[in-house]
Amino acid sequence: MKFFALAILLGSLASLSTASQFPTTEGTTWNYELIQEKPSPNLDLTEPNQTEHFAMSYRLGGVEKIDNMELRRFELYRGDTLESIDLIAIEEGGVMCPARADARGAVVKLIPPQQMLALPMEKGKHWRFDGTIADRRVVQEYKIVGEEEVAVPAGRFHAWRIHCEQTSPAPATIDRWFVPGTGFVKVDTVVKGESGIPAQKTWMNLKELPKVVLTSEKDVEAEPYKFSAGVSTEPTGEFKSDLKLDFRAIYARWHGRELSEHAKVRAVFIAESVENVAADSQIDEVETTSPATNAGGSFTLSRPNDGWNPGSYRLEFYVDGALADTVKFKIIK
Repeated sequence: MKFFALAILLGSLASLSTASQFPTTEGTTWNYELIQEKPSPNLDLTEPNQTEHFAMSYRLGGVEKIDNMELRRFELYRGDTLESIDLIAIEEGGVMCPARADARGAVVKLIPPQQMLALPMEKGKHWRFDGTIADRRVVQEYKIVGEEEVAVPAGRFHAWRIHCEQTSPAPATIDRWFVPGTGFVKVDTVVKGESGIPAQKTWMNLKELPKVVLTSEKDVEAEPYKFSAGVSTEPTGEFKSDLKLDFRAIYARWHGRELSEHAKVRAVFIAESVENVAADSQIDEVETTSPATNAGGSFTLSRPNDGWNPGSYRLEFYVDGALADTVKFKIIK
């Protein structure tokens, strides 16, 4: 959950990578030090807050086609481990992010596409994002505050400061300092708790000027599977094999690699061994079209009006009519 928040809050780093005032060479890499601070749990103001330090980097990759749009990959790494990918497009008047992918290549669409930057940069310009990312509402207000001097390990810069007020999914403020021709040199984020008191602070500072890094220099291992699925009682988190009765819905999540263009993914919900239900009875069926050759998605099975029946179930996943995976689970009291 901690990293999910960072992925949302820092997402606009990807936005400027293809702008005319930003380096656009494939392989261009920005290396940062991320410092994360948590308040002392015992509220002792004399005790220093706990801090963690991480090596983070963004790398501009190649082109990926999503829904007939050619989007640039902007890859986020923690150390040498690929964490996520923003898929971005340049449009008149700004930079848009229509989709995002995880390290496995599962694509999530941003609805509507998120405007990451309004161009040209001018003091006082503002814009708003009110949409969903992975079924989670995100509301952010952006404003270009003006030009400021800022010092980071990479040097001293004259930068534009962009301020963001986020109200959902968690209250937060994000300040970013952007230098034309270089990119973001500093990002400060404050995530607030329910009382409005800062619950987590992060600082991300550019360590050196951006440089071109070959793909071979990043240790990105190929995934060992082409299709995988599982079920849970939550939209995110670990898969489960035993589901207790007190849940509202079953979330059947899938990931696919090297799928065909516009592959049809179908899930069939089957009561395998359930009291008062004929063995191997089909309960429900749902189908979707994969948005990309490397993508993922989720099917939601809502609780029936008369509740769930305990017993053994299975979900059969088909890709273009062929069985790709079978997930077995139990609903227990």
